[in-house]
Amino acid sequence: MESEDVELPRKAKGRGSWVFSLALFWVAVGLGYYAFRLRTEDLAHERALVAAQKDGEALSAAKAALEKRNASLAAERERLSGADQELRDNQARLAATESRLRELEEQHAEVEARLGEFREVTDKFRKLIDAGTLDVTFRRGRMIVELPASVLFDSGSADLSEEGKKAVGEVARVLAGVSGRRFMVAGHTDNVPAVKEYKSNWTLSTTRAVNVLEALVRDGMPATRVAAAGYAEYDPVASNATTEGRQKNRRIEIILEPYLTAIPGEEKKAEASAGAPAKPARARASK
Repeated sequence: MESEDVELPRKAKGRGSWVFSLALFWVAVGLGYYAFRLRTEDLAHERALVAAQKDGEALSAAKAALEKRNASLAAERERLSGADQELRDNQARLAATESRLRELEEQHAEVEARLGEFREVTDKFRKLIDAGTLDVTFRRGRMIVELPASVLFDSGSADLSEEGKKAVGEVARVLAGVSGRRFMVAGHTDNVPAVKEYKSNWTLSTTRAVNVLEALVRDGMPATRVAAAGYAEYDPVASNATTEGRQKNRRIEIILEPYLTAIPGEEKKAEASAGAPAKPARARASK
């Protein structure tokens, strides 16, 4: 009995050690598994971190590439904007050049027309020019038929002489055939005071101009195409200090009007009023 009692505690003690060992084994297994899980998770985290770092680097590279592309596009846009502005500027300059070219062509055509008319009138007056009765000139952009006072009037008089009437008649026949022109008959004197019959050189020059105008109308010039003006001694063509100069200044000018370039928009107004009654010719004195 005594031996059996001693053996039972020994068996119980051995069984307890085995259970304890088994428990330690499973604890060790559990700890090992836990350690393995932790390691596995660490490795996964490390791989994820590496992948994230690579993704970050890729994103950084992509961002840098986009920023570079954006900078390139901005530079290209700036260049294109500058090129577009340059194109607009060039187009504006081209339009201005074309406009100026058209103006020059119109001016050239106008000059050619003036020269053609000048040659035509000069040819028609050739006989009178050669005879010294008159001259055809350009002054202040206008064609002028100039007749010396000595051909038309006696000294100090405003009445046409017989020679003057004949000269005016020939002038009227020529100028009546010049279409599209109005005429200003301008009287001029030297600076010698007028005779007592006339109050001043204004009166003398204006009276002479009116008398020539009336003679032109009698000889076929339409009254709607002529007017008269007196300039006295205030529009000289030579010096009044010499006899020759004063003789040149005593003259009648028949001016072809106008020779001004049309003002934009005025042509239509002129066309609209073309049917309006013409104003009667009138004498006027002016400086």
